[in-house]
Amino acid sequence: MNNTESSEPTDYRQSHVHRGRNYDGNLAADPFDAYMSDLERRHLQSIVPKLFPAGVPRYLDFACGTARITHTVAPYARQAVGVDVSPSMLLEARKRCPDVQFIEADLTQGGLTIGTFDLATAFRFFGNAQPALRAQVLKALAEVVKPGGYLIINNHRNPQSLASLLHRATGGRMEMDLSHFSLRRLLAEHGFRLVACHPIGAWLYRHKMMGQTRKVDERVLRRERLFGHAALAPIAPDTILVARRVA
Repeated sequence: MNNTESSEPTDYRQSHVHRGRNYDGNLAADPFDAYMSDLERRHLQSIVPKLFPAGVPRYLDFACGTARITHTVAPYARQAVGVDVSPSMLLEARKRCPDVQFIEADLTQGGLTIGTFDLATAFRFFGNAQPALRAQVLKALAEVVKPGGYLIINNHRNPQSLASLLHRATGGRMEMDLSHFSLRRLLAEHGFRLVACHPIGAWLYRHKMMGQTRKVDERVLRRERLFGHAALAPIAPDTILVARRVA
């Protein structure tokens, strides 16, 4: 699990501008990043059809990057839009999802007319972004998600996960600051009511376990189901949060 992100630019907006070509390869090369990505995909394939049995009318993937999440969710949507500030990431996104509309823009700066959406996603963003940017993004998303619509996000860098707490207790260092409860408060402050949590990897209690290659087989899935209760989200290294825009 890569925890060197404190060396990134102060403004997270600039951190991935030139990373499109190597982003997917780097993600796949890190055992825990790849593990999270696989479980996130599986969860989304279950969550989205339950929220929208008849399909998603309009879907937005914020900070879509190379369209990893877009590729999973767009098949359930009648119209899908991806937004990102990185041209190199969008170049890869358009290759992966040629039928999706991708826009190079900063949603927090205003002036972009894209309408409103029934569903928005934002993955691998909030745990990395600086506090001011998190608030700006949630404010912008509250303006484009319809009242009653849904926002699905994740927190993949929880400093209060069991593995992180044990790592620090044994002398390790981590630059992570967004706890599960802090993210819940942020959502509420910007008009989103949490309706579901799906913890990932709560059973991985040792930091070094995250650095081991792990095939997502039936044995692993049984562990995820066993440790998948929402009550374990505060101590999971990654959690998918489903929130609804308050009318």
